[in-house]
Amino acid sequence: MPFLGLLYLIAYIDRQNVSFAKLQMVGDLGLSEYAYGLGASLFFIGYFIFEVPSNLLLNRFGARLWFARIIISWGLVTIALAYTSSPTMFYILRFLLGVCEAGFFPGVLYLLTLWFPRDYRGRMVGLFMIFSALANAIGAPLGGMLLDLDGLWGYAGWEWVFLATGIPAVIAGIVTIFYLDDKPETAAFLSQDEKDWLNKRIASENSGRFPRADQSARPFHVALLCRIPARRLWS
Repeated sequence: MPFLGLLYLIAYIDRQNVSFAKLQMVGDLGLSEYAYGLGASLFFIGYFIFEVPSNLLLNRFGARLWFARIIISWGLVTIALAYTSSPTMFYILRFLLGVCEAGFFPGVLYLLTLWFPRDYRGRMVGLFMIFSALANAIGAPLGGMLLDLDGLWGYAGWEWVFLATGIPAVIAGIVTIFYLDDKPETAAFLSQDEKDWLNKRIASENSGRFPRADQSARPFHVALLCRIPARRLWS
């Protein structure tokens, strides 16, 4: 869960960075307020159009590869925004950013249904959402600090905003390839008994035959919420 939360934190900061970059880039590029507003909104149009197709592909390729693709691609587009030279380029890159990031948030929610019985999903979603609050707390001072780097190594402050928020995304995407497990069956940190129990529990819930308050939830609580965080914390 902390790893997925970290990815969400990076994604959330990448969504916010354009609002901080605006303080300088509008003047440097000669963008009108309308042009900036249009470019900012194109992110959500791209996200909306490709959200469902992205999640269909997630089911086909698996969370590890598909999340890595999402994160690396949005990181590269964010870096490319640092080299924006015209309104048209800004529009295209903002739309592409939405296309690249589409499916990440609902994909995480889907992934949680593969790992957690329903009695635990609510609290896991709550823990995951905490990272959006952390992003808000971190993003503002980070954006201001990066804007103050204006002129360093020949880059404007707004260019530093995109570079410094895009590079961590690319790195996180590469880490995802080697760190994230697609589903319990492939998790090396779970014993075969734990895998069998978890698969049976979730399959029973999906078929509607498992009572919500069943006491057999305890092994899952002990195995995943207590022991595993000391070893790898899986995702």
